[in-house]
Amino acid sequence: MAARAAEMTVQQFPDDTRVCLLLGAGGRLGRNFCRYLGTRYRIAAVYHKGEVDTVRHQEQVIDPLAPESQSPQMRTYFYPIVADLANPKSAERIAELALAAFGHIDLVVNGAVHYDLGPGTSVEFLERLPYQLTINAVRPLQVAVEVYRKSWKSTPEENRRFGRNVINLSSVAALNVYPDSGQLGYSSCKAALIMASRHLASELRPAGVRVNVVAPNTFPGIVSVEQVLAALCDLDSGSTTGEVRVIDRK
Repeated sequence: MAARAAEMTVQQFPDDTRVCLLLGAGGRLGRNFCRYLGTRYRIAAVYHKGEVDTVRHQEQVIDPLAPESQSPQMRTYFYPIVADLANPKSAERIAELALAAFGHIDLVVNGAVHYDLGPGTSVEFLERLPYQLTINAVRPLQVAVEVYRKSWKSTPEENRRFGRNVINLSSVAALNVYPDSGQLGYSSCKAALIMASRHLASELRPAGVRVNVVAPNTFPGIVSVEQVLAALCDLDSGSTTGEVRVIDRK
């Protein structure tokens, strides 16, 4: 039934629209990505739980990055996927559903995040740390690798032609220590994601796939959501790989 519904969805879109697999679609970044960039991408939006109510399957939107270019007829299209990243089988299932829905994937954006603040001297906190590492780093990397294995591995020229890439959302907390903030776990996970992304950029380069990182400060409190979205778009349309794009107050 899901595959049939996905097949029906595919027929609605022009072939030249880029497809994004978005993790963390229910979070602050994910909701704004769907709202503002739905005119630029067909989105396979991965939610953890709850109702999928950020946008409808067809909804008129205005892109704040280019409001003058919008047409009243432009619509946002997305295919919602509910998945628990704690499930070891979730990465393969997410990749399969997204590929079934759209036929290909051009961009993987990892906006999934799990906050668990606590002191490193707490035994209870350290026992919870593996879960935070799984959600913030391990499973998103596995999703990207599943897309590579199922779709990108055998098409290097096509990947280069269509600029296929992965963008992982890290944080300035991965680069700085904020004393007495309880961020040992979160910072460690985001730092691990940065180094893993750099290694993956090297390993996927022969397949014509780029991997980059956006590391913003708190948004929208310190930097704006628009700045983060603009960085994502710039990295997607560019040619760099292995970059860590820091977004902080000037």
